[in-house]
Amino acid sequence: MTAFKSFFLLLALSAIPQLAGAQTYNPILDEYHHNKNFANQPKRDPNLYAEIEGSPYLNTEFTDGMVCFRDSSALKLKLRYDIYASRMEYQINGVNYVIGNPQFLEKVIIGESVFVYMNTDGKPGYFELLEPGRCALLLKRTMIFVPEEGPKPIEGIIKPAHFTRDADELFLSVNGGIPAEIKNMKSVTAALHDHEAQVESFLENEKIKKARQENLIKVVKYYNSL
Repeated sequence: MTAFKSFFLLLALSAIPQLAGAQTYNPILDEYHHNKNFANQPKRDPNLYAEIEGSPYLNTEFTDGMVCFRDSSALKLKLRYDIYASRMEYQINGVNYVIGNPQFLEKVIIGESVFVYMNTDGKPGYFELLEPGRCALLLKRTMIFVPEEGPKPIEGIIKPAHFTRDADELFLSVNGGIPAEIKNMKSVTAALHDHEAQVESFLENEKIKKARQENLIKVVKYYNSL
C-alpha cells in the first residue's frame, strides 16, 4: 500500500463514527475494501438467468444491506443472495458484482436476515444465522435447477428449464466449528455432546421430540446458557 493510501486509510480509521456492534462505516473505508477484497471480481451478468423460469435469489431485487468484515469495519451496499450458486451479489453504480473473498467476512446483513460464510465438509457457502452464540443455529437455503424437458408423446409440450426451492436444511455449529446437519433429535445431542446429558434432560422436560426450527431455537438458547 502506498504512503498516500496509508494516510487516507489512517485518516478514515481515526475519523469514522461507531455503529451498533462495534462496526464502522466510512466512504474512504468503503473504497479501500472495495479495492482490496472485491476488485478484480468478474461483473455479474444481469441476464445470466434470463432464460430460466423462476428466480434463484432470496431477494430478487437488490436490497439495502451491510457487509461486516472481521476487522470490525463495514460497508453499506445494495445486496442480494443467489441461493442456487450460494453467492452474495452487490451492486455499485448499476453494475452487479459478486463478493469474491468471503473468508474476510464476519457477516452479511440483508434486511432482517443475517448471513455467515462457513465451510461444511469441503462445501463452503452462506448460512442464515437463526440463533447466535457459542452454539449457533444455522439455516441453509437450497435451490434446484431443473433442465428443460422435451415434449412427451402424450403431453406434446416442452417444459422449460426452471428453478425450484428445495427443503431448507438446519445446522448447528459449536464454537465456530464445521456445521453439523440436523435431521433428528439424535443428531442434536451428537452435535452438543459436551453437555449431552443436560441436553437430553432438557428435551425430556420440554417434551421436544422433533427437530423443528422453533424447537432447535429453544435447545440452542438452553445450551448457550450452560
